[in-house]
Amino acid sequence: MKYFILLLFTIISVNGKAAQIGVPSDFTTIQEAIDAAQDNDVIIVEPGTYIENINFKGKEIILASNFILTQNKADIITTIIDGSQPIDADTASVVRFMNGETNNSVLMGFTITGGSGTKIFNSQDQSYFRTGGGILIDYASPTVIHNIIENNSCTAETGVLGAGGGGIRMGFGIPVIEHNVIRQNIGGYAGGLMIAYCNGAILKNNLIVENEATGSFNGGGGVYVDWEPVTLENNTIANNHSGDSGGGIISTGTVTKVKNCLLYGNTATNTSPQIFKRFGGNAEVTYSCVEGGFDGTGDETGLITDDPIFVSATEYYVATNSPCVDAGDPDQLYNDIEDPNSIGYALFPSYGTLRNDIGVYGGMMDTEILYTSIQNHTMLDPFTVSTIHLSEKLLIKSEKSQTLKMSMYSFSGQLIKADQYIEISPGTNTIPIIFDQHSIVQFQNQSGYQKSSILLKLE
Repeated sequence: MKYFILLLFTIISVNGKAAQIGVPSDFTTIQEAIDAAQDNDVIIVEPGTYIENINFKGKEIILASNFILTQNKADIITTIIDGSQPIDADTASVVRFMNGETNNSVLMGFTITGGSGTKIFNSQDQSYFRTGGGILIDYASPTVIHNIIENNSCTAETGVLGAGGGGIRMGFGIPVIEHNVIRQNIGGYAGGLMIAYCNGAILKNNLIVENEATGSFNGGGGVYVDWEPVTLENNTIANNHSGDSGGGIISTGTVTKVKNCLLYGNTATNTSPQIFKRFGGNAEVTYSCVEGGFDGTGDETGLITDDPIFVSATEYYVATNSPCVDAGDPDQLYNDIEDPNSIGYALFPSYGTLRNDIGVYGGMMDTEILYTSIQNHTMLDPFTVSTIHLSEKLLIKSEKSQTLKMSMYSFSGQLIKADQYIEISPGTNTIPIIFDQHSIVQFQNQSGYQKSSILLKLE
């Protein structure tokens, strides 16, 4: 069998100004590409290890690995930004968002590793902290999706009040943090994820596991929430450790909403291994699995305490008979993705019916995109796809008459337009297409042996 996927890194632009930049084809380093980019540009990074510490510099650009088009998790694993050799020890986060970046500043499809944080001034505490080992977000609201953030640290407290946020630190903004794996990071506090003054932020479908806090500011192994309310939805927070309290979550001075989440196996040296209420903080926990239970604000509707029955030590899948299956919020808004081959039932790794599964694999998780790879297929019925410049149309060139299935997805993997079947003829076919958000369009021939993906980016 021959492995074949036709991938065209193509952009449809409304006014023709957006550009595509390749690394290393156009620039040797990612930072050089960012420096050269203009708002609305797309930077595509080929697999490899890039030893650098990068700064988005306020630009509304998409920085992505080939994963954005291949939908193959292998591209996340093999496209590595290693921040272990910073020019300045005070700017040693692997990725920095510090210049008012918006949700249109996108980081997608990388392994982020080797970072040790950045020294920043916190205006609320009037003190310096070292924070954001892997990713630092300060007064910014970028989109961080489909990344593996692992083996970063933030513990050096010399010259600062504290050091923490080993994996990610997000502060003073409303970033989109979805579909990431945050694992094996370490901080003085907030081993996995530090959230400070991010009122209204919603973090979905993240796997936050095996992180450690040594114990500063009570520790907080997995997630540490400071002073303003956020929502944690369909996250799995497991096997994190705190050298003080709150192995899973610390909620400081605010009510953290925890919905459809799985907290299990978290440990703490002193107290509250799953959720620690700090300085009057609390949590509203609904339709979640929390080892040992939780007594917080609200009535804990749908709270279960049973063993979730993990069957994968790395991906944290649960078994088909897990009590977390079909135990999330029953509102259809939270339904799992439907298996197209089994109507009324969830698509793996969700199980059971369409009711939400508690944990990272429940809800509108982009299950197919992040957790499976495109299988090897024989090339049959070749076709190519390109764009007409300045026009919302696609050109499809085919050697024969055939039917193509077209689907459109958002960058987070949610289906925007269901499958449409297009009849094409030999030669060049013009297909009109309308889109109102950044999208990925997939084409597949009837045999299922060839796929092509195109990135559509609004300007």
